[in-house]
Amino acid sequence: MDHPFRSAALGGFNRQDVLDYLEKTSAENAQRQQELQQKLEAAEEERGRLAARTGEQEEQMAILQRERDSLQQQLEQVKQALAAGQDREEAQERELAGLRRERDALKARVEALEPEAAAYEAVKERTAGVELEAHCRAQKIVDQADGQARELRRNMEQWVSRVEREYDALRSEVESTVSHAADQLEKAGKCLDKMTALLADQDVALEALSQAYDNTDPDKVPAPVPLQED
Repeated sequence: MDHPFRSAALGGFNRQDVLDYLEKTSAENAQRQQELQQKLEAAEEERGRLAARTGEQEEQMAILQRERDSLQQQLEQVKQALAAGQDREEAQERELAGLRRERDALKARVEALEPEAAAYEAVKERTAGVELEAHCRAQKIVDQADGQARELRRNMEQWVSRVEREYDALRSEVESTVSHAADQLEKAGKCLDKMTALLADQDVALEALSQAYDNTDPDKVPAPVPLQED
């Protein structure tokens, strides 16, 4: 028998034995209930701590997400700046090509003036006055053309040098910015991956804790046999 009660004189069980058993069972149930309540409070406290940590981690993830969005915006701005620089470079190349055409035109003009100077030299044999005048005119024209060509060449060389310096500086700045943005995006991605793994581990731990608490539900105690009236 699970509950060895002494038999009463008129049948049934001894009343005092039953009362002692009920008192003992009640005390044991009260102690077990107190222990379970303590475990429940501890589990609730742990769950609160886990919830707080989860909230902090979610806030950190939100911060990292905003930082990643900011880096992506910076990267888009860098790309736009690079495209604008390329457009500017193309425009400068077109302008340089135009200057080169103007230089070639002036050079052709100088070459066209050379026969005219030679013609004035030929007139020199006819008359000294005409020869001197022709020579002066030809020399003046040649000097003007040479001066214009030298001035144009000097201006063109200065402009090309300035364009090359600006282009090199812009390219260095763009490359540095793109490299920094890519490095920051890679770091943000690694942090997000670590956060996701940590949250997954915490979900598993919380599920295990909930399952362990459910397994602590006590079995129901069988009801005692009713007492018979004397």
